[in-house]
Amino acid sequence: LKLGLIYIGMIFVVYFAIGLGILRAVRFSEDPHFVARAGSWILIGLGVINLLEYFFPAFPIKLRMPAAAGDKTNELLKQATVPATIGVGLLVGLCTFPCSGGVYVSIISLLNAKTTLAWGVSYLALYNVLFVLPLIVILFSAGNRIAAKSWARWERENSRRIRLWYGLAMVILGAAMLILVIA
Repeated sequence: LKLGLIYIGMIFVVYFAIGLGILRAVRFSEDPHFVARAGSWILIGLGVINLLEYFFPAFPIKLRMPAAAGDKTNELLKQATVPATIGVGLLVGLCTFPCSGGVYVSIISLLNAKTTLAWGVSYLALYNVLFVLPLIVILFSAGNRIAAKSWARWERENSRRIRLWYGLAMVILGAAMLILVIA
């Protein structure tokens, strides 16, 4: 539990730090919606890649952690120490950001366009708490071997369907932001 909470804390720190950097960069733009539009298109593109992976499993572009990073992560996980866990959280946070970054950039752009900096940072912190909340639930569920095995089996059996639903959600969210929010 201790190492799991450290790992989740690092994911939070990495995403929050990236978010603060993006929020700061967005503030320099004269057009408050430029980055939101770009983020929406990136989100749609990532969703389309998920859909292509679902319908064409041999599609060459995969939204996954690079193999080298995955190998390093597994190597660090076997050490089961606090420094190794911090390293894994940092590595996973940085490597998985491109997969969820489209939504994140879009949200940050909207925060920039619709709020003050103080409110934007507050909402960014809240977003990141909600982002890691499922990880906390999974961590505490994993303490129950029956629940952990059941969850792992469900994920293996439904991984393709999950990709389909993620892809659809990303395309719909990106399009909705372009049509309803930014327009």
